[in-house]
Amino acid sequence: MAGDGHMGQGSISPTAMMRGVGASPGLAMGPAFLVDRRRVKTPKRHIADEEVENEIARFDAALASSHEQLERVKRKLSEREGEDHFHIIEAHQLILHDEHMVDPTRRRIREEKVNAEWALRRTVEEIKTVFDAIEEDYFRERRSDIDFVGDRILRNLLGVDVGTAMPPPGAVIVAHDLSPADTAHLHRASAVAFVTDVGGKTSHSAILARAFEIPSVVGLENVTEHVGNGDMLIVDGLRGEVLIRPTQVQIDDYRQRATRHQTFVRELLKNRDLPAETTDGARVRLYANVELTEEVPSALEHGAEGIGLYRTEFLFLDRTDLPKEEEHYLHARGVLKRLHPFPATFRTFDLGGDKVVPFAALGDEANPALGLRSIRLCLRERKLFKTQLRGLLRASVHGRMRLMFPMISGVGELREAKEVLEEARAELTREGIAFDTKLPVGIMVEMPAAVMVADLLAKECDFLSVGTNDLIQYALAIDRVNEHVSYLYHPLHPAILRMVRYVVDAGHAAGVRVGMCGEMAGEPMFGLVLLGLGLDELSMNSTAIPVVKSVLRGTTLQQAKELAERALSMSTAQEIEAMVQETMSKLYPEELLTAAGEMT
Repeated sequence: MAGDGHMGQGSISPTAMMRGVGASPGLAMGPAFLVDRRRVKTPKRHIADEEVENEIARFDAALASSHEQLERVKRKLSEREGEDHFHIIEAHQLILHDEHMVDPTRRRIREEKVNAEWALRRTVEEIKTVFDAIEEDYFRERRSDIDFVGDRILRNLLGVDVGTAMPPPGAVIVAHDLSPADTAHLHRASAVAFVTDVGGKTSHSAILARAFEIPSVVGLENVTEHVGNGDMLIVDGLRGEVLIRPTQVQIDDYRQRATRHQTFVRELLKNRDLPAETTDGARVRLYANVELTEEVPSALEHGAEGIGLYRTEFLFLDRTDLPKEEEHYLHARGVLKRLHPFPATFRTFDLGGDKVVPFAALGDEANPALGLRSIRLCLRERKLFKTQLRGLLRASVHGRMRLMFPMISGVGELREAKEVLEEARAELTREGIAFDTKLPVGIMVEMPAAVMVADLLAKECDFLSVGTNDLIQYALAIDRVNEHVSYLYHPLHPAILRMVRYVVDAGHAAGVRVGMCGEMAGEPMFGLVLLGLGLDELSMNSTAIPVVKSVLRGTTLQQAKELAERALSMSTAQEIEAMVQETMSKLYPEELLTAAGEMT
């Protein structure tokens, strides 16, 4: 949402504040450099029969030029950053050559007798319609990737420059939207921040900005209308704020804040190689939640001891075909090698419901969160599921892998999933292909049903991981993105704390480790409560790790247990939250708690 009262109707005051979404944390200041990525006009004309093959040849040539341009971006990115960050560019190359992009365009040229530009536009709009129906932010934001690829092909067809002008060093890039190629290109030019009208935290350009550790604020709606080239901007990627043409007083305040923040981050990162251990010797493993291989270096830099949740479904995105076994293998192998010697927990794909997928005709579901999704979809599409499992098993010999099944409701479902895994193991054994025969297998506990049979599940697992994002919604019967009921979303609700305690006790009774990989795990204010409840592992956003580690290293297990017991004895979420906040404010300096909130 843009604006905060400083913005006038149709005009802007000399100094103004705009608020959007903080997509990449950090503070930066610099002159604005506007990047004009407006769509070029698409011409339409009917063609004669004898022109068809020539139009198809023009289209194919534009595809080839687009591929080579992206290849050059990829090579330059590899030279500067290594291979960790160019896979997003490869995703655009996959879209470029995808049969659902290429074949319908050629068919339209032949059957509708229209020029290549118009046929391409119709195809792009058709694909985008599918993504428009998706409620999940990450999947919906893939719509912009289709736009970027289509725009690149179109510009090559028209002979319009596809490049982006190089800004002066230290500039803040302001654009309606930025493609991953633009982001990489501008990063090389030493841009200090990115600011866009549209986008979200899970757009590919935002992921790259976080990988490059460049502050970014997106979703500002109309910042391009209010900023001119050279205007001084202060970008706060922590709070999602952009200050336009700041006063000298505001600039001085920014410099003080930036200095404090840099000092705080430097101090926190000094604990990178230290264990998350209380003063009386209680040890907790801190892992990172990761969506793409590009995020692995940042996880390690922030002190992650491994990956507690690797979301494999993103290998299915930006494409309309299915990833083959070799892709699963190469992708997982790359993660394990980058992460060595730390472990990585790969969650089998969590798709379906509101996440539209090309391989399953799900139809309209009245309650997609309660429908055919996740492990349910895996067990229906067994061939697809086994393809992923074979790839992961083959990769398991290249590092320390753990395998995790999501959305397990009970022992029957777990056994069914393990049967498919056993089939994959048996096939690889017959084929003489190596895999880790002792691969740990666990589940996510994210349903009240799974909580209630956690003791039975723990006997058939190597580890349990509480997925609080879904567990809270299912347990409290709320949709946290529904503004009418989001106020009921309370991680510290007595029911949630009791569920976590029950799962921990059940796991420990069976001799297995219990972790947490939901957003709750990365909230520093909850750190002591979770420690007191007995969790062995916490997996979170990478930037939260140093803060949570500082919290854990600044207390004793006994203090944490006492805090958890007091919380469990209370009747309402509000009482618990007030008590926890009061306790934390006594144990830790305000600077730590305030900065922790900003960083995460």
